[in-house]
Amino acid sequence: MNMIDKIKTLFGSVSVSVTPDVSTYMDYSWFSTENQEIFGIKKNSISEEQNNLLECLFTKLDSDEILLPSAQSEWFQYLFLSKGHNPFSFETEVSLPTSIRFIHFYSNQLFSNKNEFEEAINAFFHKEVIVVWNSAKEGVIIEKIIDQPFNKEFLEHMQEIIAADLYHDVTFFVGKRYSPLANLSLYFDIEHQCFKKALSVKKQKSILWFSKEMLYYILSFLPDDLQKELPNLFLNDMKIDDPILSTVKIFLQQNLNVTATSKKAFLHRNTVQYRLDKFSEQTGIDLKHFEDGLVIFLAIHLLEIVNKN
Repeated sequence: MNMIDKIKTLFGSVSVSVTPDVSTYMDYSWFSTENQEIFGIKKNSISEEQNNLLECLFTKLDSDEILLPSAQSEWFQYLFLSKGHNPFSFETEVSLPTSIRFIHFYSNQLFSNKNEFEEAINAFFHKEVIVVWNSAKEGVIIEKIIDQPFNKEFLEHMQEIIAADLYHDVTFFVGKRYSPLANLSLYFDIEHQCFKKALSVKKQKSILWFSKEMLYYILSFLPDDLQKELPNLFLNDMKIDDPILSTVKIFLQQNLNVTATSKKAFLHRNTVQYRLDKFSEQTGIDLKHFEDGLVIFLAIHLLEIVNKN
């Protein structure tokens, strides 16, 4: 039984409509499910308490949204259901942005007031954005970029303010820039799957970046036995809490810079160099070569995954 059937069972088929009529649609309170299915319930058939509950569970639609397809609905069909065409393909060349970016979002709590969240997002961006909901917990912001996208500090500030003002600890996942006429449905799906994987393994979540999480997403497709054996193969059975290994990880994250590593790890420069030399001595791998360093970085990450699991 789908959601609409359940609604009909609860309120009675006579009181529920799924096909708005120009002459009678004002007699109904209209809602949209997470799958963008529209239904209306006769206003005289529901109490105020029932209406408030429905607004928490579904998206309440204004009367002027009922008869005309909304931009959000078109984008939902295209991105989440892979139906229809890229909505940008219907715009004139003059009105197209230079590029676009998807900023996915997720909260462990239900958004009881989606409009409040959308208003906050629009206030922060100070430019046209489209908020498309996938459920009462998650969705995506489509950022139209004319010159430069908002930077990391701006997005972190936005996340903090929303947490403080709306009491929602929202995780944002920032995608890369695309041409507005690209195969956005495909690229969105890859980002969305990567986001879901990142949510399942990240302990601290606020702002995540596709460019940083994609590598880990790819590694998750390795067979479990290979994920367990590769770290031992390259790291000579070092443990995750080994100080040499932790220093090596920071060294790789600091672009192979010993001075930056010593500052980040609060270690003397000579201590850092000693541990790097010790690692090379034990494994026979020279971290200053890009390909070798990349392999070790992946091996350390796999070791972290194995330990979490």
